[in-house]
Amino acid sequence: MTVELLREQWERLRGWLDDVDVSAQRERPSGLDGWQVGDLVAHLGIGLHMLTEIRPDPDAQPTSFGRYVAAYQPAAPVMAEASVQLSAELGDDLLGGLDRLAAEAFDVLDPADPARGGLAPVVLGRRGPLTAEDYLCTRLVELVVHADDLHRVLDPAGPTPVLPQAASEVASALRAAYRERAGSDPAPADDLDWIRLATGRTPSEDVHLPVL
Repeated sequence: MTVELLREQWERLRGWLDDVDVSAQRERPSGLDGWQVGDLVAHLGIGLHMLTEIRPDPDAQPTSFGRYVAAYQPAAPVMAEASVQLSAELGDDLLGGLDRLAAEAFDVLDPADPARGGLAPVVLGRRGPLTAEDYLCTRLVELVVHADDLHRVLDPAGPTPVLPQAASEVASALRAAYRERAGSDPAPADDLDWIRLATGRTPSEDVHLPVL
């Protein structure tokens, strides 16, 4: 996971949002229960902006990526409320607000440090301490998963806003999370198909899914 990949995925997604005129479609259902497209776009900004909140935590034992993302589900209602509220506050300036949040997020990263972006080796996120590399991966997960959500709703026949390398990185991290939980590898699947299974977008009878 590199800072460059996070930035490249963001830039790909941001350009695509203009291409599909997402602001004109903000009131459409997003495919996520109770979320409109505008709420999901606002959520992208919140997810990136969390980079400005993290602090060094040098004495902590970092949790694994899998355990960190497993803590998302209990916080989902609070996050949904914050996303809906931000979307309403931004109003007609939805994409402008998104750009400001993203700019502030990337301002805290050092482009000269491709591994950690200048972050401390271990940082404290909202769900606990983890390595900086794993924290950056959680931000990439947000971009990839929700870019795919928006693509399937707004332009399923068009080109995906998900970069293949970003999908591969996220799929690999989610496979590792599955192995940690299940003690075995998941069934083979293409990267995006696996991401949809791992995040509950595609239903599964596997008791170890979803992993976040």
